[in-house]
Amino acid sequence: MSISQVDVNILGRQFTIGTPDEEAETLRQAVYLLNQKIGVIQDTGRIVETDKIVIMAALNLAHDFLKMTTKDGLEFAQFERKISDMITACEKTLAE
Repeated sequence: MSISQVDVNILGRQFTIGTPDEEAETLRQAVYLLNQKIGVIQDTGRIVETDKIVIMAALNLAHDFLKMTTKDGLEFAQFERKISDMITACEKTLAE
């Protein structure tokens, strides 16, 4: 697996991030989404501190991700809980 160094700009700051070659475009997309969320928060004008803007943008993205649904209509958070429950049931059965 080859690692690429990808230059990105977030809130006017330049970062170089190492990522596997096959994930470089996904990283760029993630930075684009983050910058979009940051822009929306900045446009409201209610939050001006940079660290708070980034935290709010990250929380918004995490919330958006958790609200996404699988094709069976489960939210990812519900899906994750169901997987966890299945693992627990399997471990309990194997222990008996």
